[in-house]
Amino acid sequence: MIKEAIGKVVSRKDLSGEEMEEVMKEIIEGKASTSQIASFITALRMKGETLEEMIAGAKVIKNRVSGINGGDDVVCLDREEITVERETILSTVRESAQGTKIFNISTATAFVVAGGGLKVAKHGRKSVSPLCGCSDVIEALGIGLNMTTTQLERCLQEVGICFLYEPLVQNGLGHIIALREKIGIRTIFNLLDPLINPAGAKIQVLGVYESILTETMATVLKSLGIKRGLVVHGEDTLDEISITGRTKVTEFNDARMKTYFIQPEDFGMERGKLDEIKGGTKKQNAEIILEILRGRRGARRDITVLNSAAVFMISGRAKDFNEGIKLANQAIDSGEAFHKLEKLIEFTHGERRYVRNFYEVEMEGEPGVPFERV
Repeated sequence: MIKEAIGKVVSRKDLSGEEMEEVMKEIIEGKASTSQIASFITALRMKGETLEEMIAGAKVIKNRVSGINGGDDVVCLDREEITVERETILSTVRESAQGTKIFNISTATAFVVAGGGLKVAKHGRKSVSPLCGCSDVIEALGIGLNMTTTQLERCLQEVGICFLYEPLVQNGLGHIIALREKIGIRTIFNLLDPLINPAGAKIQVLGVYESILTETMATVLKSLGIKRGLVVHGEDTLDEISITGRTKVTEFNDARMKTYFIQPEDFGMERGKLDEIKGGTKKQNAEIILEILRGRRGARRDITVLNSAAVFMISGRAKDFNEGIKLANQAIDSGEAFHKLEKLIEFTHGERRYVRNFYEVEMEGEPGVPFERV
């Protein structure tokens, strides 16, 4: 099927949902060659992915990954927008940077909203040098990543927050990640990655790297069973709500979808500068998050609070952004957000360590010897 699909897409013809599902199954199940996959996703990018193609592809991947039973009230926060593609790397770091352009805002947000009483599942991977992905900063904070799905479920229920490390849930998708890194451009997988949602959450906040994608991705999320969600694109911060400029927000629930713009001044916040929220290495980003959770004020706290307010609002915990801001500040100032970090560290180090197999360790370039799967 993939040969026929390549020919069709090269001719700038759209695939039906059924055709896209067949092709994605061949790709994921290892039935397509590396050159075929590269040709297909590159041609699809040049043609432009349709809504039907994205929905079909997302459903196939969602059915492939290992999931955990998070419950109906869990909130899914997608990973930071760092991905393996060179095109994304160039758009998210300065030429001379030693780390990310901005710190790991979504990771800081996860602790704040968990401190405010929400159950939070965040999905992420390690990044390629010199970037700092979600899993990099999580390890730098002292949190263990390697756990079984049963341990992750208990962590979510007992602690109220868990981090889903991609190699543990991707179920053999590593060959696609390696290929994407070699190709170096954004592909349909940049759009599908954040939709995986292994915790089965019905509430999701998703950031996108282009403003024109907010309505499209909101529609895809609805088709995948998300009941309430926000899709955002902020100036400078891209896939986070910004305090350096305006943010485009597409909000949806079962009944409706609406798009609007917000800016920090709408909520009594000062407009910040990009330099004030810059990031660095995983150790530097971990220290930034610790400072925020310990109550330090400034632009970094403001952007974390504003993003947390959005989560409180879409989850129904707050009626609007302003009430969400109050809840976020309370979670920090009461020490509850920092306490969630402490409890998560304690839980992950108190569990029997889950060791991935040799192939997965080697994929990340870490030293290792073969281990038996748990």
